[in-house]
Amino acid sequence: MPFKKDDNKQKHSFSPGAHGTVYLLGALYLAYLLVTFLQEAYKGGEDAPSLPLLIVGILVLGGGVVFLGLMAWRMSRVQPEATEGEESESSEPGTDSAEPDGDESEGDEPDVEEEETDEEE
Repeated sequence: MPFKKDDNKQKHSFSPGAHGTVYLLGALYLAYLLVTFLQEAYKGGEDAPSLPLLIVGILVLGGGVVFLGLMAWRMSRVQPEATEGEESESSEPGTDSAEPDGDESEGDEPDVEEEETDEEE
């Protein structure tokens, strides 16, 4: 078939930043709709929504804003998945790791007292 697509090119990595942006835009749009809805209710008149419709509208639109806002916040905290090239680079032996080798951590200083007692003997 002349239009056969390569399966390797079809793989897409998960991008939490893009998902979070879409969730945030949805939350902002629902917030806009909620504010517009409340403005119309505040103005009153013949086109104003009734009390039950106002309550349901606030619950649905406000709940959507909260839900999508939380989803956007969760996506901002997710680490992006490593691609195949990054996985093979990080799995190679001899690469620098974030944690230092040995018992001491980055913030710990070597024990000065032990070194001084060794020099006195």
